[in-house]
Amino acid sequence: MAEKILFDHYEVLTRDDGSLFELGRGAMGITYKAFDTNLRVNVALKVINSKFLESEVAQQRFLREARAAAQLRHPNVASVFHLGTSRDAFFYAMEFVDGETVEAFIKRHGPIEPTIALRITIQVTRALGAAARHHLVHRDIKPANLMLVKEDDDFLVKVIDFGLAKSVKHEESDDLATLSMGGFVGTAHFASPEQLEEKEIDVRSDIYSLGVTLWYMLAGQAPFGGSLAQVMSQHLHKPPPLEKLENVPVCVRSVLGRMIEKDPARRPQTPAELRSELENCLAKLKTPPPLPNDEQDFPTMIEEPIAPPKSAEPAPIATPRSRRGIVLASLLVLFLLGAGVALFLRSRPAPKTTSAPPSLAIAPFPSIAAPPKPAVLQATIAPSVIPAASPAATSASPEELTRASLADAEKYEAARDWPRAVMAYVDLEKKFPQRDVGRVRLELLLSKLLGDKKAWAEASEDQMRDPLMAAAKLGSSSAMELLGEFLRKRDPKASFDWLCAAAAQGRAHAMSEIGLRYSNGAGVERDFVKAAQWFEQARAAGEVSAGTLLAECYLYGKGVSKNEGKAVSLLQDAAAANDPRAMDQLATCYHKGIGAAPNDKEAFKLYTKAAQMNYLDSLGNLGVLYLTSDQTDLGRDQAARTQKALNLFREGAKQNNAFCMYLYARCYELGTGVDANATEAKDWYRRAAEAGNRPAEEWCRQHNVALGNGSTP
Repeated sequence: MAEKILFDHYEVLTRDDGSLFELGRGAMGITYKAFDTNLRVNVALKVINSKFLESEVAQQRFLREARAAAQLRHPNVASVFHLGTSRDAFFYAMEFVDGETVEAFIKRHGPIEPTIALRITIQVTRALGAAARHHLVHRDIKPANLMLVKEDDDFLVKVIDFGLAKSVKHEESDDLATLSMGGFVGTAHFASPEQLEEKEIDVRSDIYSLGVTLWYMLAGQAPFGGSLAQVMSQHLHKPPPLEKLENVPVCVRSVLGRMIEKDPARRPQTPAELRSELENCLAKLKTPPPLPNDEQDFPTMIEEPIAPPKSAEPAPIATPRSRRGIVLASLLVLFLLGAGVALFLRSRPAPKTTSAPPSLAIAPFPSIAAPPKPAVLQATIAPSVIPAASPAATSASPEELTRASLADAEKYEAARDWPRAVMAYVDLEKKFPQRDVGRVRLELLLSKLLGDKKAWAEASEDQMRDPLMAAAKLGSSSAMELLGEFLRKRDPKASFDWLCAAAAQGRAHAMSEIGLRYSNGAGVERDFVKAAQWFEQARAAGEVSAGTLLAECYLYGKGVSKNEGKAVSLLQDAAAANDPRAMDQLATCYHKGIGAAPNDKEAFKLYTKAAQMNYLDSLGNLGVLYLTSDQTDLGRDQAARTQKALNLFREGAKQNNAFCMYLYARCYELGTGVDANATEAKDWYRRAAEAGNRPAEEWCRQHNVALGNGSTP
């Protein structure tokens, strides 16, 4: 029999297979189901990773905050009742809640009906109000930390993991090191902007996290997705896509929008204020709103494989999948059955691709962990981008040095001097690795650069290369991925090597980009087989759009055996995850009967949704569908359908979409929906050709039309 694992008088339980009974795993530690051998009851035992408590200051801070959390007693809080040290680790025992997390429920049943979501949120505000009275901020409000417990014919919400709450009641002895010990604590997908930036936080930070959690309950996923860097950047800089919650009642969207304001001053200021707003909204929802109409607006379609966009937005939010009455019934059944705690799985958004080849392909991978060449890794740092040391550095305390270095880095970042800002944070991390301040701030800055190509243009490749290499040498996978982008044209081979290094650290987008490099022959010899294998690897790592790229491999038989059924299956998965390119390709399969029975109604829905997500090729495809099928919202009214198609082509053409420009040119050439006009047709064919549309290039070649560079294709 395996040796029992004890922490004082708490015995960690095991499952039937002998493995430890884990309830959850987070950045700071693991929570086990354990047995209190004194009281003879089950408990949840959180064991803290020792690396977060290496310093005396960190230990003192943790002990003080854990003791403060232990004073919190409330019906909506899982109480902490023991704190100890054992086996060189800190741990605390809390009430074992026999129920199911909100996250686990949504993963099984989909989004929650608004009235239920509001009732859950209101109970959480009561817990936050109780915590605020004890000067506590939870710091990790998320669906995985909200437990649903059956209670007669209703349910009770319990907020768990208050043992890592942060006290906002500062002692006179608090200093920078104490207040920022351990670096960022929380979950990036649900963290407030001020929390991500490691600024001072209060209960308004928890209100923001609760707002993101409410979004998750309503939509089935968080508002922002992608890599850690991308999620951080979006929380800091990108407005939440509230328009994606169009089927949610207006009053709910209004309160939710205030909860997730970037500026804490614009959010509800207290849990009581928020609870009042939520209760008022709940009172207005006397009856469930009508189900959304599946046949709305218009979809899209395509005549030929279209290159992917140069960038793709994170996947938008899904709408509820089942009738609200069914959800309510399911919820009651859920509470009768009970369930375990589920771990939160982060979603990933669609990658930013460069030009996609007309055909994609692949083969068994090379080593995924191929590192950059030593010459790349060992590049020296340009003295011009290294912040100057403070004259008083030799006599200053570590806390003063940290503050001074942080101030320098923030000064460079505020001035948008990206090379010096990156180097300053690198320097801060090297000098004070135990504080984690430099690492977190560096990751935040790099996430900003990854998500904002405009910022890239503000610094030359020469200026950014050495600072990014310095960050990469510290193990920053964001820096490695950025180097892959920065060096794309200047040094394709080095760019490819850095992407391999990022992929070796699990960066799914880098894996997908490597697949594209193999399919394009950029920085590496073209190999469609390897490309497909990298797409498969990226898809397995959570990169949704990699599934679309892999589907195209099967669709056209590039690097894999042609299998239209497999392609459709992959496209269905990616479309369900809201990848607009997948929706567009799947719609084309339905329209043309490729790998599936012809179904223009389904094609119409998919093209419509992709077009609404601003996937411009779908505008063109939708127009083609209007011209060729009576299975749209306009039925057999050919005149109306023709005018609708022309409007769609015009809309896409005005946004410089090459496919739409080509279709718009054809309308002028053939007089489709507009008077024939050879001059207009020629102009739009030329524009489409210059934008890279191959049929337009061929038309210009046949008609001897010179392009902007004076050449004739």
